[in-house]
Amino acid sequence: QYVMLHDMVAAHSTVRVSVCRVNEEIEEIFSTDLVPGDVMVIPLNGTVMPCDAVLINGTCIVNESMLTGESVPVTKTNLPNPSVDIKGMGEEIYSPETHKRHTLFCGTTVIQTRFYTGELVKAIVVRTGFSTSKGQLVRSILYPKPTDFKLYRDAYLFLLCLVAVAGIGFIYTIINSILNEEEVGVIIIESLDIITITVPPALPAAMTAGIVYAQRRLKKVGIFCISPQRINICGQLNLVCFDKTGTLTEDGLDLWGIQRVENAR
Repeated sequence: QYVMLHDMVAAHSTVRVSVCRVNEEIEEIFSTDLVPGDVMVIPLNGTVMPCDAVLINGTCIVNESMLTGESVPVTKTNLPNPSVDIKGMGEEIYSPETHKRHTLFCGTTVIQTRFYTGELVKAIVVRTGFSTSKGQLVRSILYPKPTDFKLYRDAYLFLLCLVAVAGIGFIYTIINSILNEEEVGVIIIESLDIITITVPPALPAAMTAGIVYAQRRLKKVGIFCISPQRINICGQLNLVCFDKTGTLTEDGLDLWGIQRVENAR
């Protein structure tokens, strides 16, 4: 799953794109060779964006359902020219989050482009690869933030209690052995033995074996888990609630089938 998701971002859109060079020359390169600062020409018939770019010429109609789930096309306008003094805009620095209306995000589909002065529709590349909005989305799936579950807190607390009990037993054994004038080697072995009895060394191995076994059972029915520790938490669930889909990611809707009511059921 890790490799598949990683490859999806690394080579999700290896397409040929047109880039403006010196003296208004247009050169075709692979999207994997794009770097921030390149001036990309958006084709008239649209394209799937291979990177995050900010519009500097013309306007675009974009379908952002891949990122937002909203199937309604969004109009993107060109970034205001900073050389023209706009009131209150003098010191403003470009940010993809702040200037969403002017930014074409990676993975979104440009449906149509418009230009009014006969010029090409151009956009400056600002982010590529895992730095793009789509890349960050996949990265959050690949490397989820550690979640603080009550089960883990209770497990650590339980282990700490065992360690405390083992510590008391350890100290008592040493004092008792010294008073009985036993050999140093015997004292060390007996004292450490108390710790291994109280805190079982096989506990993490047993937990891991349980997770591995659960993973195998899930794999047989086609269920994959990126964070195996969550399987333990799933065992604590009594009820799972699903929200409605919110917005449909397609314009059309197909009737799959109907469920008849029989005997009031």
